[in-house]
Amino acid sequence: MHTNLDTCLKCELTWYKDVGGAKVPNKVFHHFSLIPHLKCMFKAPVISNLMVWHNEYKSSDGLVKHVVDSKTWPHIDVMWLEFAIEPHNVKLGLVTNGVNPFGAQCFSWFTWLIMLQIYNLPPWLVTKIFFVILALIIPSKEFMKMYNIDVYMVPLFINSS
Repeated sequence: MHTNLDTCLKCELTWYKDVGGAKVPNKVFHHFSLIPHLKCMFKAPVISNLMVWHNEYKSSDGLVKHVVDSKTWPHIDVMWLEFAIEPHNVKLGLVTNGVNPFGAQCFSWFTWLIMLQIYNLPPWLVTKIFFVILALIIPSKEFMKMYNIDVYMVPLFINSS
């Protein structure tokens, strides 16, 4: 479709720069597949049973104790009704954090971690390290904003296998 283009349609940056006669990508990132992690989780019977927690244990006192108790959860279920019918379908939350791996002395480099949280699980497990999935690592010389981070999100939505 866009194979003949030399620049990104989103950020208008050239895809490659010339470094000593070699073409080097201007932007790179590391993508980690989501599917193997989820397959591993569903193979364990205890974890597989916990993946329907969000469907069985909603708050009855009106307090928001989990994302499932929020006002947006029923709205999402109505928008994607077919997806909401099967309680084993995985609902994910996107978490991002920019870090400076070289400490406060160097403000010319950032590393962005894009992680996914599994909202099917009970609230006490959602943020446990085993259940937080590292999806992308984006090394960047610029501070990432929402208008230029979405280009990196494409692999999460197109092909996670």
